[in-house]
Amino acid sequence: MNDGALILKADHKPIMRVEIARSFSYKLAAEQHGGARFEMRDFFCSQKAECAFEDAGEVSAALFAFCRTQVLTSVREYINGMKRQKEHAA
Repeated sequence: MNDGALILKADHKPIMRVEIARSFSYKLAAEQHGGARFEMRDFFCSQKAECAFEDAGEVSAALFAFCRTQVLTSVREYINGMKRQKEHAA
């Protein structure tokens, strides 16, 4: 084997990979749902993925949609829990 066999040819392009990180947060005023006055509840989700450079836009949008869905589901569950707690207290 000669040393020239280990040299990469110029027509080979490296595969570009990127890491995408997206997040979504939501701030809820607890007072509007039976909680204490001036208290806030924060809901947050963050996700990362690695992908090919050319797929970055699509992967980024998918991660954002995932984070948003997770957060809004948690917000709905929290509000429903507050409603149930308020009903049991009455």
